[in-house]
Amino acid sequence: MPRSKSEHALALFKAGLSAAGPIGGIVANLIGEYVQTHTEHSRERAIELLRSQIKELENRLDPDTVNKDEFAELFKTVYLTIVRTHQEEKLHAATALIANILLRDGDPEKLSYTELDHHARCIDALSIGAINVLGNVVDIVRQSTTGGLEKRSFNISFDLLQQRMVDTEPSLLMGLLAELNSWNLVHLPGAPTVRTADYSNYNIEIPPLGIGFVLRLLKPGNPKE
Repeated sequence: MPRSKSEHALALFKAGLSAAGPIGGIVANLIGEYVQTHTEHSRERAIELLRSQIKELENRLDPDTVNKDEFAELFKTVYLTIVRTHQEEKLHAATALIANILLRDGDPEKLSYTELDHHARCIDALSIGAINVLGNVVDIVRQSTTGGLEKRSFNISFDLLQQRMVDTEPSLLMGLLAELNSWNLVHLPGAPTVRTADYSNYNIEIPPLGIGFVLRLLKPGNPKE
């Protein structure tokens, strides 16, 4: 069977290390064994998660969706994420996205293909830190709001997020928010006229797109601090 591009690249990388002498060969073997084990574990965990999600949604799914081009496109995108990560949040989001596109048309929780396609790329591109920040931001909103969340934007101050994530240095926290801002999962309106120390009075806007990402694809109520 022909090698995939990633397998070919790994083989070249290992060959280069092996040329560095005995230590290089040892490191090359360790890397080869770890990458293979890591990838297989991620695939097995993704199958486990997807099996659980499909079982929960069984009566709401349309099996014919798997024969559509849109399903194939999204599956290929999220599969690359699955084999590249061991992060539970990313694996859960990737498999939840697959389960969502399988929902029958008209299901109130079914997202459009355009939104799912955007989210698939968000899952792959965002750092795990940014995903955890988004979970915390939405959780702050959820705890202070009654009623539906997904049809409107909300605002919180940076200091509220900092109080929840005290172990994250303010400049790193702002960098993670900037990641989310680039995908419009949060919106940073800009610096206030009079700035306080460590960004504490900066405003963070959470648009419906970011709220939907958390509620539909991330584990509800389980942000990491």
